[in-house]
Amino acid sequence: MIIKEKMSMQKKCIYCKTDIPIESVIDFCARCGRGVWGEKMFNTILKNMEDASAKGDLVSTNTIGISLDK
Repeated sequence: MIIKEKMSMQKKCIYCKTDIPIESVIDFCARCGRGVWGEKMFNTILKNMEDASAKGDLVSTNTIGISLDK
């Protein structure tokens, strides 16, 4: 018997696997981001990613399980 998990509308942090909002422009939680890069660099990364998303320049790379074929 195969049990399938429900697909959630949450992403997981690439470091600690905690849930992060699907709308997040980064694939890691704030706690891990600050731990990896420090407060100032994390804030810069977040701002630049949000700006790129607003301009439509951001391409999602976290697409496991998503088919681009039509």
